[in-house]
Amino acid sequence: MKTHFRILLILISVLCLSLLLSACTGTKDDSGKPSAGTEPKFTQEETSAQPNNQSDATSPKPTDQDSSPAPSQSSSESKPEESSAASSSSQESSTEASKPDSSQPEQSQTESSQPEQSQAESSKPEESSKESDLPAWLENATDSQRAAYYSAYERYANSFYSYQGLIDALYYQDDFDYDDAEWAVDHLDANFYSDALGYANYQLKNTGYSPYSLRDSLEIAGFTDDEADYAMENCNADWPEEAAEVAWLYADQVPGSRNDILDYLTNVGFSYDDAAYGVTNSGIDWYTMALRIANNYVYLYAPVPEYGVKMQLMDYSWENDEIEYALANVDADFDEMALERAYEIVGDYSISLAYLEYALMNEQYMQENIDYVDANIEINWSLEAVGAAWLYLDDFPDCSHEELWTHLTAEEWFTGDEADYACSYVGK
Repeated sequence: MKTHFRILLILISVLCLSLLLSACTGTKDDSGKPSAGTEPKFTQEETSAQPNNQSDATSPKPTDQDSSPAPSQSSSESKPEESSAASSSSQESSTEASKPDSSQPEQSQTESSQPEQSQAESSKPEESSKESDLPAWLENATDSQRAAYYSAYERYANSFYSYQGLIDALYYQDDFDYDDAEWAVDHLDANFYSDALGYANYQLKNTGYSPYSLRDSLEIAGFTDDEADYAMENCNADWPEEAAEVAWLYADQVPGSRNDILDYLTNVGFSYDDAAYGVTNSGIDWYTMALRIANNYVYLYAPVPEYGVKMQLMDYSWENDEIEYALANVDADFDEMALERAYEIVGDYSISLAYLEYALMNEQYMQENIDYVDANIEINWSLEAVGAAWLYLDDFPDCSHEELWTHLTAEEWFTGDEADYACSYVGK
């Protein structure tokens, strides 16, 4: 019994030895496969191509220690059974398995520096810091949108604009695309009510404005009705003083009396009290104003009588001494005016001297002016009578001598001699 047991034990020992020798022989046959030490290098090369993306997304930036693989760990993880068998095998198989490890630390050290080098090259602290200071909507904008925004910001910071006015300035003056200009203004933190108020106050500092003209200016600048209302209600306008300035500016362009300018001021939006203050305190020289009106009338309607000029100043707001000053200094010779007018009348009608005097008197020429005409006019009154005779014969060709002579003397006021000459000339 004991003998059989010993034989069985020997057989089992032989079998175990055979299996052990077979395992050693199999490791040698697999020596042509890539060793476990080469896999971490490939992995490291793939990892080092995008170091920043992986490290930023998941974990702190890698160091040499973190990024260097451990060949022995990789080998044990990939082939645990082989490693176990190799540890119990012969010295030859142990030496064969250790060959890749001799070069691996140097390669890993070289490769582990690549992520840091890539990281150093790709990172730009100053630009990254600058970009990070921008709001997301500006950082994500196109270059043209960002340029339009900066231009809009500069304009808005240094002047007063309405929403539409700022867009138009970017589009027409700065040559930005309209959509980019609109995008830029939409992203400004702008208070256009405040700009409307600032614009109104700025305009008031530069020149005189009436309520209507200031409101028109705000609308032309593109401000909305609500913005313009806000500006009109809150601006620094001293309307009585504005009325005085507007009165002076208006009178400088359009000569007028006190009443004329008062009417103008109320028509452009000033209250009556403000307008009256403006007329009184405008600083207008009313003597000079009266003279301007007189000269303008003479220039436009000459020849005119002196009375015609005076009629232009009969507005009750003129004072008598202002009217007298204008008549005394107007640039007109009323005698010559009367003579010029006399020639015009005679040229239009066949008329006697007496009838001419009557016509000049009806036109308000002074007697002294008519006397000047009598003394200086050069007309053949007998020929004027002939002209009047022919006109009468056109209507009454069969009239007698007495009828024609009576017409010339009684109705046309020619002298008897002039009538005789005319009747003889036309064969009556």
